[in-house]
Amino acid sequence: MNEFHHGILLKAASTDEIYKYFGTPEGLTKWFIGSAEYLYDGNKPRERNEYIKTGDKFTWKWLEKDLSINGIVIEAADNSHVKFTFGSLFEVTMTVKTHNERILFTLQQEYTSGASHEDFAHINCCVCWAFFITNLKSVHEFGNDLRETIWHDEFLVNR
Repeated sequence: MNEFHHGILLKAASTDEIYKYFGTPEGLTKWFIGSAEYLYDGNKPRERNEYIKTGDKFTWKWLEKDLSINGIVIEAADNSHVKFTFGSLFEVTMTVKTHNERILFTLQQEYTSGASHEDFAHINCCVCWAFFITNLKSVHEFGNDLRETIWHDEFLVNR
């Protein structure tokens, strides 16, 4: 298997409302990552509520974990989709579009061209992304962040 897809339907007035959750550093930290820093034109940092752009470099740090990742935004189209590197093995595309009066959020992860296939990494990402996009729905529709921040146990699926 070279890729997987996840999707979720969200209540929203517009695609822009959901795009902000993955198209801005501030939005990503509400449901996915602990901190997100994006740099453009060399080393200029994007504002927390500023839309990311193609070519931006980023550093993400996980919430309550000693884990970070660096990457590059391959493509960013306002109110539509973002594609970025995810470690050295993967590329991830997040997309929003209107679907029967709701917003369909989809996530696709695939191996980068020429990357060696690592089954554990692929399966781990598949499971983790399923949790995080469920958390996106919870945060957006109910205001509840399901990530665990008090109990520090790596066996918890919501860390």
